[in-house]
Amino acid sequence: MPGTLPAAERFMSEPRTSPEPEVSESRASRQIRLQLRTPPKIHRVDNFLSQRYGAFSRTFFQKLIKAGKLTVNGHGVTPSRRLQAGDVLEFEVPVLPDRVTSPQPIPLDILYEDDDLFVINKRPGIICHPGKKDRDDTLANAFVYHMHGMTRGKHNPGIVHRLDADTTGVMVVAKNPFAHVYLSRQFEDRLVHKEYLALVRGRLRARVGQIDTPIGYHPRRWGLMSVGPEAKHPRPALSIYRVLERFRDHTLVSVVVKTGRTHQIRVHFESIGHPIIGERYYRGGLAADPLEEAVPSLALHAWKLRITHPTRLGPMEFAADLPGGFAAALERLRAEQPAGDSPSPQAS
Repeated sequence: MPGTLPAAERFMSEPRTSPEPEVSESRASRQIRLQLRTPPKIHRVDNFLSQRYGAFSRTFFQKLIKAGKLTVNGHGVTPSRRLQAGDVLEFEVPVLPDRVTSPQPIPLDILYEDDDLFVINKRPGIICHPGKKDRDDTLANAFVYHMHGMTRGKHNPGIVHRLDADTTGVMVVAKNPFAHVYLSRQFEDRLVHKEYLALVRGRLRARVGQIDTPIGYHPRRWGLMSVGPEAKHPRPALSIYRVLERFRDHTLVSVVVKTGRTHQIRVHFESIGHPIIGERYYRGGLAADPLEEAVPSLALHAWKLRITHPTRLGPMEFAADLPGGFAAALERLRAEQPAGDSPSPQAS
């Protein structure tokens, strides 16, 4: 829907680039009143708010609740209070200092560009947003430079979705506020078609299949996810895969994600005993694979992306070539042993 986001909503995509703000009377604050028009996908109030307002952590909201500075429908609540449609949340958050993303002339592999958006083939080893430790050399810095040159200011880098640092492939970037809102809502409403290529260990028996297993936060490894029974706050996750090529000890698959959970493909394929080549965290306890010597990063590639254009209102599909290491690994496997299935010419 056209328009710009209200001030309260702009916190949603702000990275945490400064120390966690304290619940304090001495700081200037912003009053927020939020009414839930639809049932929330995250039900606990502390989890819901920390996901919605990314500049503030779950711990911050728990402190806010315990200090009696957050109400639901006019009443104090506990952090575990479950939200539903119609609830009205009222609270204050500190006014954070303006965050200015510095422009940096980082090369981009641009696949398409017009007045509303541009599309890149992301290289491995680069993160999307600045963080507490990495304030520069991110895609946000590169996007601001591409759109505004070296002019410094409160420029929005236009990021509407993310890829993990070592994941490569198609990313779409908004160039103006209208396109940013329009594209962001497509991703939020799961109206975008995303298809990945992954090279996994072992031979998958089924030519097509799906992994329908909830994913939650790992109970002991901060920042990682899990499908185990001990996972915290699990949410439904569905990945549908199709085998493109089988090799003696590896399989090339195409994966369509129907949900957008953190590390979804990586966690799902570890859960079925077929971790992705180059994986450092979700490898099921397996030792290094000899093929990983030829693959400098994770063999996971955002191959295709289909969106509706913000102003033309028609579908557009983009595809990105595999990075060199991933492509070289496939050529090596094909040379060592012919694939058991005919390869997809588009995946070559």
